[in-house]
Amino acid sequence: MNGFFKLIGLIALIAAVLYLAKRFWDNLSLKKLTEGGIYEDRIVYQAAEQFAKGVPADRIRELLLTSYQFNEAMAQDTLRIALPHRNDLDGGYHSFLQAANQVLGDDVYL
Repeated sequence: MNGFFKLIGLIALIAAVLYLAKRFWDNLSLKKLTEGGIYEDRIVYQAAEQFAKGVPADRIRELLLTSYQFNEAMAQDTLRIALPHRNDLDGGYHSFLQAANQVLGDDVYL
């Protein structure tokens, strides 16, 4: 019976260490994302989806301008970089997000 309680204690200790490691990793990831002061904006993901569906570039530019991260020049640069990849298998979705990251200067969108 004594061995049973040792096993339960060991399992509880391992679970506590794993939980603390996960909390540490989550805090580290959050700190990395917010370090540059840039947060993900759902509008950019919506613009990427619209881009992949073949919506005209002017409508996507207007959508990007509603984001707090993009101004006119940044939206134009994002589209200029992403447009050649519109014929990719995914419609250019990932290329659009990479272009947005390139214009923002940080890997915000994955």
